[in-house]
Amino acid sequence: MKKQSIILLFGVCCLTLLLAACGSKESKVDASGDAIVYRLGHAAPETDPAGLLSNKMAEDIKESTSGQMTFEVFPGAQLGGEVEMVEQVRAGTIDMAIVTSGALSNFVQEVAFLDLPFLFEDFEHAREMLQGEVGDKLKAKAEEKGIKILTFFDYGIANISNNKRDIYSVEDVKGLKLRTLENEIFMDTFRSLGADPVPIPYPELYTSIQQGVVDGTDPLNVTMTGGKIYEVNKHLSKVGISYRAGVILMNLDKYNALSDDIKSKFDSMILDGRDYYHDTIYPEYEESAEKLMKDNGVNIIDAEDIDLDSFRKAVQPVYDKHESKYTDFISIIKESR
Repeated sequence: MKKQSIILLFGVCCLTLLLAACGSKESKVDASGDAIVYRLGHAAPETDPAGLLSNKMAEDIKESTSGQMTFEVFPGAQLGGEVEMVEQVRAGTIDMAIVTSGALSNFVQEVAFLDLPFLFEDFEHAREMLQGEVGDKLKAKAEEKGIKILTFFDYGIANISNNKRDIYSVEDVKGLKLRTLENEIFMDTFRSLGADPVPIPYPELYTSIQQGVVDGTDPLNVTMTGGKIYEVNKHLSKVGISYRAGVILMNLDKYNALSDDIKSKFDSMILDGRDYYHDTIYPEYEESAEKLMKDNGVNIIDAEDIDLDSFRKAVQPVYDKHESKYTDFISIIKESR
């Protein structure tokens, strides 16, 4: 009987220690000192700016944590499209993703206002807003959905390309069939310019232009080069119709579970990566993209040669329709001009 009591007591102690150990490990994912491996997905090729950024972050976090945290990067939509990856981040199926703001707006509706035409004065203005009060408000909205916005970054500026003519004013846009996303603000913007907006998935854009389904699109430079749209659109006007934000996302619970030490290194890596992207990766890519387009016969019309006021006046109905839904954000931007 005495022997049985000793065995029973020993079993209880072991179970208690096991539960305590499990509870400790669950409260902080890195409390045990084991390596943390995060799955990071994005839709871009590895050689595109978003791909270069993700690879740099993977290198930097491994170095700064001495290998305690590593990223397993999945480029080229291996984990699904952007909308699917946002959903997987929210559900915790994957840990992190780099997406455009348009994909995030499917889950955080307030983010959609970033698609409004001519919202920001320039890149510097956009960064000031998204790294300040406007960005903080959007981050708070995302956290309500279980998503941690780690940072915003410049994905690019949307211009207008086509295979019909050079565009110098809004009059030149009228009658063009332009591909865009199935996005209400984008569709309304093109209608206000007199174009016929046609929602087509990006992978079908090249052949759609070839077959005459559309005449052109509202590309970023990375779209023109990455999808080889420069082969079928020889007219590009730097209208700067809209700013496109990139977003680095993480599952909120997994972020909150990091220890203070790892979280500090992680946050520094994110900000350093964003700044390196803005200072080096993005400008170098833009320069090479423009050269590639010109070398392949694309006639690029610079902004100073375009009647931008005609475009800004034409899109006022878009603000009349949508601005009231985003007053808290747009009022801050307007006051900053």
